[in-house]
Amino acid sequence: MKKEIQPRLMRMRQLTDYTAMSRAHLYHKIAEGDLNPGYMISPGIRVWEKSEIDAWLDKRMGRA
Repeated sequence: MKKEIQPRLMRMRQLTDYTAMSRAHLYHKIAEGDLNPGYMISPGIRVWEKSEIDAWLDKRMGRA
């Protein structure tokens, strides 16, 4: 049985798939200050920590 590796960092495409939210909605939440803007790990590459996204989703769902 092969164990699936969960990524620690997610780029925007992975973030939209993972959260089932559109890119525009996520950027709106960033502009509102509700979602952290992520981290620039190199020029033009922004990533988000999966653990921070999980905590943000839990908070939105009333689980925090």
